[in-house]
Amino acid sequence: MKPIVHIGNIYSYIENISPEIVLDLYDLLSFEVPGARFVIQQKTHWDGQIRLFDKKNLKFLTGLTYRVCKRLQDYFSVTPQIIWNTTAPEKNLNLEWSDQYVLRDYQEDLVKILLDKKRGILSACTSSGKTVVIAKLIHELNVAPFLFYTLTRDLMYQSRDRLQEAISNTKIGIVGDGICDIQDINIVTVQTATSAFSQSKKEIDASLKKMSDFAEMDDLEYKEFKKENMDHVIVNRDKIINLIKTAKGIYFDEAHHASADTCKKIMLQSPEAFYRYGGTGTPERTDNSYLTIEGLFGRPTAVVTASDLIRKGWVLKPYISFIELETKKQLVNTFPQDREKHIINNDERNACISKIAEKSYSKGLSTLILVQLISHGEMLEKMIPNSVFIHGSSKNEIRDEYIRKIKTGEQKILISSSILDEGADLPSISTLVIASAGKSPIKMKQRIGRVIRKGSEHAYVFDFLDVGKWTKKHSKARMKILETEPEFVVKKIKSKEILRDEQKELF
Repeated sequence: MKPIVHIGNIYSYIENISPEIVLDLYDLLSFEVPGARFVIQQKTHWDGQIRLFDKKNLKFLTGLTYRVCKRLQDYFSVTPQIIWNTTAPEKNLNLEWSDQYVLRDYQEDLVKILLDKKRGILSACTSSGKTVVIAKLIHELNVAPFLFYTLTRDLMYQSRDRLQEAISNTKIGIVGDGICDIQDINIVTVQTATSAFSQSKKEIDASLKKMSDFAEMDDLEYKEFKKENMDHVIVNRDKIINLIKTAKGIYFDEAHHASADTCKKIMLQSPEAFYRYGGTGTPERTDNSYLTIEGLFGRPTAVVTASDLIRKGWVLKPYISFIELETKKQLVNTFPQDREKHIINNDERNACISKIAEKSYSKGLSTLILVQLISHGEMLEKMIPNSVFIHGSSKNEIRDEYIRKIKTGEQKILISSSILDEGADLPSISTLVIASAGKSPIKMKQRIGRVIRKGSEHAYVFDFLDVGKWTKKHSKARMKILETEPEFVVKKIKSKEILRDEQKELF
């Protein structure tokens, strides 16, 4: 008998398949957890794999349907019958699009693809205008309730403002940071959604702690995430739960984080959501869990890369220099020691950062220096004249003021922690210095996106080829991911060319 695949909003299941195919799909829809081999000895019942196929009920996340059907066709020459157990909701809104927003040609193409596919990942590089694309998608879908998930309150407000400008005849709701203003279209923080389904403060704290399994979330990012005001949840818990349960469409911003257990659980709480989309500039994960993201939303169906936009003339071509250091490798036993000796307290490295900022300032260019730790940012602020350091612990009004000043040109050198990694719109930046190191391809591409937006005339990026036990491998990984973009100009330079002025033109 021909296999039958029953499609649902969240889960799908398959009938009429042999035991051989069951075992094959069980292996196909699985991935190894990094580091699992080191803990398997304590968990003898676990093979180190995350399995996304239920062998007993033959069930899997709907976003993986393409993989299942392709496997049946390619390896077993079996074309399954598809039965839809769900239907698209009727349009129940009459949204109007603002005349001030005219989509670019590629943005129109992305919207058409997402409308056609009904679900999937919008894989669009930083500076491509993802929020405008999603605003237009929501406008075309015309269904409510629609949920737009963000990870932080800053992105919640920023997204609300952009959607409110683009969709002119409806109020955009806010559900997060102490506010519960539910409308037809709502920006919702993941922390709020998680807390609404938690039964106690202890359970809330335990759930939120799991958010740290986001790709490369460091202590500063987690601290920023935790700063959200949660007073609105207890009073409005039933309203928030009902909103999530009855949603007809979902968009998850920065979807490369959605494989976290906490996020996954929230995505499974909307059984009526026919439309399911994730948005990211970098769908890759360093922990092999991309399969989970695909299961929740589907494949990257609407894709535009930075090189695509450079060729079309929408963004600047970046000139990226990796600085080779003369610093000798020191003996370390742990990664924190490596970071301290080869990144934070590396005099040669810090001197290069200071010199680059000085030269950029002398050219009248705006400079953004990204750090990972507050101690490093404070150190660089003391070293670099005319610089200001902002981070997750800075008061909101101070952060907002200096972000405004760097945009207007009143402030020329801004040092920042990871709070500017995602979502920040800084088109005035001409020079980016990646002082933070790290190995994440997600963060690397996001950081380059900070400088290639058209708002200035130049896009210069400086990074380092570090020398430590771990940091050397990380720097090579950063360089490798940038070399995958054909329109990026990536080169190596010697530190002495910066410190001794042997290279006359860095900019």
